[in-house]
Amino acid sequence: MGKIHLDTDVLIDLLQKTPVEKLLATALDNELKISPIVFFEFMVGVYRINRHDLKSLLLKHFVLTTLTPEIADKAASIEAEPMNKGTPLDPRDIIIGVAAIVDNAFLWTRNTKHYDRLSEYGLTLRQENSPRIILELIEVLWENYCQVELWR
Repeated sequence: MGKIHLDTDVLIDLLQKTPVEKLLATALDNELKISPIVFFEFMVGVYRINRHDLKSLLLKHFVLTTLTPEIADKAASIEAEPMNKGTPLDPRDIIIGVAAIVDNAFLWTRNTKHYDRLSEYGLTLRQENSPRIILELIEVLWENYCQVELWR
């Protein structure tokens, strides 16, 4: 599949509803990335529900991107036009989307309404409407690795 930037909603589904073995298989076949904003949003939930084990799982199996000057500059230039028109975008969504644009990756989200306006700037969305579809995808990926002993 390649490089995949995850939005917070998909990340939560993957980490809370996927067996670790299947998550590992998915991570082996893809470069799963999260932006600092997604990390922040997810960690708020980790601290709220006191599930610190999810933090170590996240840091072990996902690439945490950095907020570079290129991403910040592109996000600012994109936001200027809607702001001038009185229809600003959510700054967190812009940074999440632009991180995927700059990395030439697609953004996996179920919240397409948050990102539709970024498509004109090159954002490619992958939408999954239900955890069932996500689990089916992971199931297929896992079947490709079922012969490999992941835990030694």
